Amino acid sequence: MKLIKAPDEFLEKKVNDFDFTKMDAEKISSEMFNIMKKYEGVGLAANQVGIDAQIFIMGEDKPMTIINPLVTEVSTNQVEMMEGCLSFPGVFVQVKRPTWIVAEFWDQNGEKQVGRIEGYDARCYLHECDHLNGIVFKDRVSNLKWDMASKR
Repeated sequence: MKLIKAPDEFLEKKVNDFDFTKMDAEKISSEMFNIMKKYEGVGLAANQVGIDAQIFIMGEDKPMTIINPLVTEVSTNQVEMMEGCLSFPGVFVQVKRPTWIVAEFWDQNGEKQVGRIEGYDARCYLHECDHLNGIVFKDRVSNLKWDMASKR
């Protein structure tokens, strides 16, 4: 498993649902966490490491494993904040996202989780969900904003 960087086309692929009968969530999560820590990230999606499955990890010290994520509700309030991405090293851009979400997902033990996620964690969750759906953060900003950020 290795980190995939832009402009690799796999980053723009909507990945398939995670299948607990065919994949080892704990092993994949552990390997993804090691890669995320190596590159000093706070989240990492499966297609960033070449895995065709709906799984990502997020968090610095005790990462959460998020499998087959859904967003069932979003805040109407949005905040613009700087985001970076391990697959776009050295590029940071202001992205507008909801201040909170309600999410459903399965953890690495196959247990369903439902809850409200707020602030920076909501931003991270949405960034990684975007990856799983083939959306990269440059797709969330104007071409002008992206061009300025990528030239810095």
